[in-house]
Amino acid sequence: MVILAVFLFNFTVDRGFVINGHIEGVKDSTWVKLYILGRHGTLDSAITINGYFILKNKIEIPTTCMLRCNREYALLQVENVDMTITSPLKDMHLNCVIQGGKEQNLQNELQKLQQSCNIVTNRIMDSLRNKNISENERQQLIKKNKDVQGISQKILINFALRNPNSYYGLDLLYRNRQFIPRDTLKLTYENLTPEYKETSNSKALKIFLFEKIVQKGNPYIDFQVKTLRGEDFSLSSLKGKYVYLSFWSAACGPCRMENRFFSHNFNALPKDLSLVSFSMDKNPQAWINSSKTDSIIWHNVSDLEGENGRIKTQYGVQSLPTSFLINREGVIIETFLGSNNEIINRLKSLIEEDKNKR
Repeated sequence: MVILAVFLFNFTVDRGFVINGHIEGVKDSTWVKLYILGRHGTLDSAITINGYFILKNKIEIPTTCMLRCNREYALLQVENVDMTITSPLKDMHLNCVIQGGKEQNLQNELQKLQQSCNIVTNRIMDSLRNKNISENERQQLIKKNKDVQGISQKILINFALRNPNSYYGLDLLYRNRQFIPRDTLKLTYENLTPEYKETSNSKALKIFLFEKIVQKGNPYIDFQVKTLRGEDFSLSSLKGKYVYLSFWSAACGPCRMENRFFSHNFNALPKDLSLVSFSMDKNPQAWINSSKTDSIIWHNVSDLEGENGRIKTQYGVQSLPTSFLINREGVIIETFLGSNNEIINRLKSLIEEDKNKR
């Protein structure tokens, strides 16, 4: 087996990426899977032999991916180059050592800057799992973790602003766009080199910076997209109704939970409320399969533009699920982040409150 592993490690291809990995403490024949972050479906998968594995495929542009083994994970910047990853199984995301191309080097640099914050956060999370701590201690730990996360995010944003001419830096800027001063972000965008100004993240930043963005208390922005059946759909077609517009994806666990909750409780929704689920999946099959599994029977639409789509950017969607309640006059009266089982009661209350204002 060792001879086989060495042979595999020396195997390379002319095009695409090859990731040679070793995970200490993992059992033989354990699955290792590689995903594009935020998307459904695997780039590649393999089983371990003496802890060793190989993953290979080809990607269009350098991309943030997640490697999963059992319940552990690591983030890496995959380019069409040879890469290596070594790690113990426990706390893989903190202890992995990854070597790759330019983008991975940037991730490694940022992780060193954030290392002290990550260690503190990990210790806090371990303490919060202790059932014997008092409520006062729990609240103090939660507050401390929030402070540490704030410091970590500042480190990340400053790093991204120093490295905008990279796929990794641009991705960080786009994901954190709402936390960066607008003037600073505009100047950074304007100083991008031509190569990076043509990327999807840069084009999405341009929409965010120079086009209309929705806000609570203002009218919605209309859009024309396709339903799962390929029919034309526009948000304005629901004029005169209350609308719950939810952005989701097949790979988002809380999104899928909300889909199923609405499916199981559909008859409990207000009669004058229309649901619109907007899929962020670029892969049509992932959208189709998850919609079928979740039993979506209401308006189910997408532009198939994924994470950097115009509509997602105009609606300021930073994380999934993000949802909006729109009243009969087309005004956004509430926004929602995440999901919870009290959403129907909350919607009923907001709709009744809005009606009483008329």
